[in-house]
Amino acid sequence: MRLTHKLILIPMLMLLLFPLALAHGEEGNSAGSNIVLTPADQMILDRIDNLGKNLNNRIDNLWITMLGGFLGVMAFIGAIVFWDRRTYLKLAREEFRNEISDDRKKLNAMLAAMKKLANQFPEVSEVLRNFGLL
Repeated sequence: MRLTHKLILIPMLMLLLFPLALAHGEEGNSAGSNIVLTPADQMILDRIDNLGKNLNNRIDNLWITMLGGFLGVMAFIGAIVFWDRRTYLKLAREEFRNEISDDRKKLNAMLAAMKKLANQFPEVSEVLRNFGLL
């Protein structure tokens, strides 16, 4: 059967069987009203009710514990990502400073060479003066 046929068949069966279940339940209620419970039976039923309440409290506590654990793990992952980003940026800054310091040394050496050339060539001297380097 295709999936659509199954999806249609299930609600139809439920509609047919639901009235039968209600009728059966009504018969059970009429017979159940004549039952008298002994104190021991009543105590057993009370214990079952209390057990259900305790089980709900345990499930609630488990849910809160799981939620807290999940949030703790997410916070830990976030802290690691932030710390890793910070250390990565620190290393990137150091590499950038090293690269710039090498370039600055080359630039100062080129400027010193051009100043020496300015003593021999007046055109170079004029260009350096126009750019405020002499």
